[in-house]
Amino acid sequence: MNKSRSLKIAAIVAAASLVIIPAASATTWKVGGASSVNGLMAACKAAYQKATGDDFPYNGTGSGDGKTGLHNGSFDFAFSDSVDAAPIAGQIHLPAFVWPVAILTNLGGSNKPLTLSTETLAKIFAGKIQKWNDPAIVADNNRSITTIIYKKDAKGQVAKDAKGAPIVLRTAVSSLHRTLPDKDITVFYRTKNSGTSNNLTRAFNKLFPAIWTKAPNDSFATAFPGDITSDPAHFRGAAGSGDVANGVKATPYSITYAEVGFADAPYNLAITNVINAAGNAITPSSLSAMAAAAQATVAADGTVTFDYATKDNDAYPFTATTYALALTNYGDKAKAAGIKKTLDYLANNCAKDNPKEGFGAYTPTNAFAQKFASQLAKLGA
Repeated sequence: MNKSRSLKIAAIVAAASLVIIPAASATTWKVGGASSVNGLMAACKAAYQKATGDDFPYNGTGSGDGKTGLHNGSFDFAFSDSVDAAPIAGQIHLPAFVWPVAILTNLGGSNKPLTLSTETLAKIFAGKIQKWNDPAIVADNNRSITTIIYKKDAKGQVAKDAKGAPIVLRTAVSSLHRTLPDKDITVFYRTKNSGTSNNLTRAFNKLFPAIWTKAPNDSFATAFPGDITSDPAHFRGAAGSGDVANGVKATPYSITYAEVGFADAPYNLAITNVINAAGNAITPSSLSAMAAAAQATVAADGTVTFDYATKDNDAYPFTATTYALALTNYGDKAKAAGIKKTLDYLANNCAKDNPKEGFGAYTPTNAFAQKFASQLAKLGA
């Protein structure tokens, strides 16, 4: 082999080595927790990898698992839909996402949405209403309802105010007429510790403490006002959001609570319109969740308190926050900087770029975005 050919081969090998180096330096983060963001993380994954060069395989199994994983060091950061009541030293909450807890139904193959008041729902999930043709359900679905029409900007997008809430252009009134079946209601609930359960039972407890007499909890069975195991005919448990959605799919005349995305294929469930405190029928969406977020209070430590009884026109009453759980001291400046970059990207791009997932998109002046940024600044070595 002549010298010129040897030099060319060496150059090719060197060039190949240069291509490999960036991939070798990429970081794969260990992350887990809330199942609520599974769809959003999957939708955002490719764009995140392209923007950062990093990766994090995400398969959320529940907020309880996220808290445990951060505590024992098996996760670099975690997601939880409820506040961690027993944080470890240096742990902080970052309000990363806002989303609606949707009420999903299967009325014998019909995908026509129901309209239900918060009180009717509180009674259904408490076992106080057990028939689909109960007078309360019939009344909710045979009445005049007010729905929301949003203002659009010059680009045809929904216009938002300084808080990031959608601007209501006007309301519209229509009449509902529906016959409900004389069938028992089967409620599917989460058996694993779940921030989704915590958020729903928190709303019920705040709105109707005489019905939901126990404190909210990640465990639906613990928050349930009675012994849920005593009524297996009307209550069935399943581990995660996908599991309860599968249960409802397979069980005519059943109901559950989960993220909006679990209404889609392969589940094909109906999304309930919920009558809020203003008396309006609200569809759970990124817009109605951000309307509720605009009425919420974000504390100095990043934790959120929703006003479930707000009379805001378009606020969805069962709105939740997903917190990123992270540490102020990772003992490694490069690791802390990488996690900070990752969380910043996820919170400020994923919801905005994937509106079909049903998560609210932050604006710079939104209180959630501002508190997220101030909490993120605490991440260090």
